[in-house]
Amino acid sequence: MTRTTTLSGRETSRIGLGCGRLQGGAVTKASIRLVEQARKLGITHFDVAPSYGLGLAEDVLGDALAGDAAVTIATKVGIARPGHAGLKSLARSVLKPLFSATPALRRRLGANASGGTRGQFGAAQIEASVTESLRRLKRDTVDVLLLHQPDPESIGPEVAATMARTMSDHRAVSVGSGTGGDLDALVPFGMVRQYRWSTGTASTPTAGTDIVHGLLRRYPRPTPTPPAWDEQMNALGFDPADPASWPGLLLTLALASAPNAIVLISSTDPRRLTQAVEAIDWGAAAGERAGFIDAAEALIATGGAT
Repeated sequence: MTRTTTLSGRETSRIGLGCGRLQGGAVTKASIRLVEQARKLGITHFDVAPSYGLGLAEDVLGDALAGDAAVTIATKVGIARPGHAGLKSLARSVLKPLFSATPALRRRLGANASGGTRGQFGAAQIEASVTESLRRLKRDTVDVLLLHQPDPESIGPEVAATMARTMSDHRAVSVGSGTGGDLDALVPFGMVRQYRWSTGTASTPTAGTDIVHGLLRRYPRPTPTPPAWDEQMNALGFDPADPASWPGLLLTLALASAPNAIVLISSTDPRRLTQAVEAIDWGAAAGERAGFIDAAEALIATGGAT
């Protein structure tokens, strides 16, 4: 059962923690506990960006992983860190009860949670971003540096030269490109591709490394469940009555359909993170169960995608 892969020449876990939900301020300790739980689960890859967590996710990750040489870290350039991160984090903690009581408001504000200016791909902007990220992460280098949602016009000779310089001076081991959309929305660059996972697209061969995200958001468990749902879940080896079974099945499918990729999972709850990771069928993920991918994709299709 292959639970690890190679990233930037180093062995790392095939399950990575997406750190977009790490928050600073009043909830820093809770965020650090989440990272610590990820490490206890064997997760060694962490994906972050200057804009994540209202601009404080890199600080949280740096504190949580200080001195941990066993991990791999990917961060990004191109979307600026939001201003007044501390004040915004405090405001979020104060308004959290209102968000909980008003789901529509939470979704509306969450869609613009990063608040960072996009398209920051000038040479000076990249240099400043990398320097600040390394300071906050408390590291001399990151394993991967991604262009964060570039458009095709963003990547010219100056960008390529600047990103190459981050590797030549050992501030980044590998470079690549990331998108919040599907693989077909990705602007290719470097040897690492990061994109939103969907059935049938993550198995595209690549000479580098794929990092996929967004599967739990794209494929939430349908409510109500379609006819014969319980029977199909049981046939796949997952208990339909267990809340962790659906995340476990999706993670298993993503791992199985992209054998060398890193699959990111995000959460704010250490308990739910643990349940989801422990629900993975690593035998099926390693291709030991004939027909699993087709059957799992058929089950997903019955529920539809968002």
